[in-house]
Parts: sequence; structure tokens; C-alpha cells
Amino acid sequence: MLIVLFCLVSCQNQTCDNKGSDNNTSEVTSEASKETSKSRYAIKSGIVEYKTEIMGMATKQTLTFDDYGKKEATDVEMEMMGTKIHTVTITRDGFIYTLDMHKKTGTKINGNSPNIDFENLSEQIVNDMNLKKEGKEEFLGKTCEKISIDYTKMKMKGTFLVYKGVALKVDTDMGTMKMKLVADKFVENPEIPAEKFEIPADITITVN
Repeated sequence: MLIVLFCLVSCQNQTCDNKGSDNNTSEVTSEASKETSKSRYAIKSGIVEYKTEIMGMATKQTLTFDDYGKKEATDVEMEMMGTKIHTVTITRDGFIYTLDMHKKTGTKINGNSPNIDFENLSEQIVNDMNLKKEGKEEFLGKTCEKISIDYTKMKMKGTFLVYKGVALKVDTDMGTMKMKLVADKFVENPEIPAEKFEIPADITITVN
């Protein structure tokens, strides 16, 4: 469910520059119009551990990325109605691999990371989702950009705290579905082993 929520918001690329803090859409649009490096994150690598709550259910999530986001893995563990769920989503080389770590199965599709690309925001998305800069906010010892969203099409409202393209805190409301994603540990520019983005040998992959 968590990945689905991110996909709803990240149908197209998004960005969040750390310059300026005026509370208006035009400023975000201006920053989005500038030429960007196309890197998903403004740091080479990172590990973010989150405490997550989706519709009252506690979830453990870890985001690991390298090469400025060209390689990314999102590990999610939760329990739903007594059933333990453990999924890993790996993005690399233009493909998304979604793995069920209990069933030892997975799928492979063309696509980019389902996580929001705050470093490459298009003007259209800024306008469609009514994204606004709401100033700066300190979180986990980092000066983050606070971005609000009022996405009428998906009935989504909320805020993001973003540091160098990394969402450290997400608080969104889609009517009856509420999601809070709060980082409690963030390691900036660690060495990431290559095998972190490899598909385990015991996973059977289906290409869609």
C-alpha cells in the first residue's frame, strides 16, 4: 500500500530545491523550470530508516540508494490481519523489481523509482498538484525544505520535509487513508555494497 501511495504522487518527476522559502506556487515553478542534473538525490548515497503508520498500522521501512538515486532499494515490513508482509522494491537500469520475500517471487517492469523525485520537478506537476514552499524546518539535525501539496485529482493534502531530495518526513491525507512516514535514522553518503541492489538467487522473477 505504501508503494501505491507514492506512485499516486510520483507519476511524473518532481523536485525540491533548498533555495528560497516564499509560500507560493510560482516560486516552486520557477525553480522547476531551471535546468537540472537529472539526479534523483543531491547526495551520492544514503540509508533512511522510517517509522511508518498507514491507516493505523505500524510499518517498518528502509530506503537505500546509491549513485545519486540511479540505484535504489525500498524494504517494507508490516503485519496485516495477522499476516506478515515483507516486500523489497529495487530500481535500477530503467527497471522496477518488486519482490515478495516470503513467497520468493517477484515481478520486473519498465519504469523509474516509485519514490518522489524531488530534484526534478516539472512545471506541470507543480501546478497540477498545487505544490508550495512553506519555508524551512529542522529535522534530524538537517535543514529541510517544507513542501505542501493539495492534489485535487487524488484528494490528497499534506506536507513533505525534504533534504537534498530525500523525503525525511511525509504526512498526507487522502480522505479515509492517512499516511505518516517519519525518518528516525538517516546516514548520509555511506558505502553501499553492490549486492544490496541485486536480486536474490532464490527469487523467481516474472517479466511483465
